[in-house]
Amino acid sequence: MGTKMEMLFDGGKRKVLTLSYDDGTIHDRRLVAMMNEYGIRGTFNLNSGMFSQKGTAVINGYETDMSRIAAEEVKTLYAGHEVASHTLTHPSLTTLPSNMGAAEVLKDRKNLEELTGELVRGFAYPYGTYNETVEEVLSACGIEYARTVVDTNGFDLPADFLEWHPTCHHESQSLMEIAKDFCENDGYSARLFYLWGHSYEFTQKNNWQMIEDFFKYVSKYREQIWMATNIEIVDYVKSFRELRRSTDGVILYNPTGMDLWFELDGQTKCIHGKEKLSFH
Repeated sequence: MGTKMEMLFDGGKRKVLTLSYDDGTIHDRRLVAMMNEYGIRGTFNLNSGMFSQKGTAVINGYETDMSRIAAEEVKTLYAGHEVASHTLTHPSLTTLPSNMGAAEVLKDRKNLEELTGELVRGFAYPYGTYNETVEEVLSACGIEYARTVVDTNGFDLPADFLEWHPTCHHESQSLMEIAKDFCENDGYSARLFYLWGHSYEFTQKNNWQMIEDFFKYVSKYREQIWMATNIEIVDYVKSFRELRRSTDGVILYNPTGMDLWFELDGQTKCIHGKEKLSFH
């Protein structure tokens, strides 16, 4: 019996795709509808203190409608996706004392949990700014992962979920090249494609067709890809890391409540929650 065991994702798939979009502007309505049409899933990072605000702003040289969705929309609009925190009012947390930063996060969490009826455990850094102190604040506030704006152009799982670097922004000139590599090539380990951005950017540049083309392409490979939210990936990976093996690798025990998939000696296997397997 070999000792090398490779993690697979839900259903025995080697690949997972997730999206992360910030700010909760009205343009999310069109993005969510498109994602639902193609079976794509993801996470939306919201500022609950800015719901229903109206107005425009010049962003990256574009006059942009930055009107926010209403609180009453949250539960239905994002059904089937994850709602995560982006702070109450979108400040750069590195500019605030810890107590004020904690208030921004906790108030946002509380508001979003009341609206969705779900635990809010995810986060995206406003303006992409963070440091060790901010990470400590997030952890103390019950946040289990936080997305940065540092593109890797790769498919590795994060070493630290509080510094979760995405694969790329949707405006990357290499987007479809990266997508083709992800969909058509297989690696020796699990592969994660993490796309991020802001839905208002599609309206700014009138390039909604670009993201729909991406969705059309990746959806053709849905049998090979787990379409997941950010928190589903976090829960799965953390559960997999809880697996226990005997010293000779013959006994495997799953102490979690989640079914976990893996490859052992070239064979795909599943171990159910609380199950013990013996490979003799």
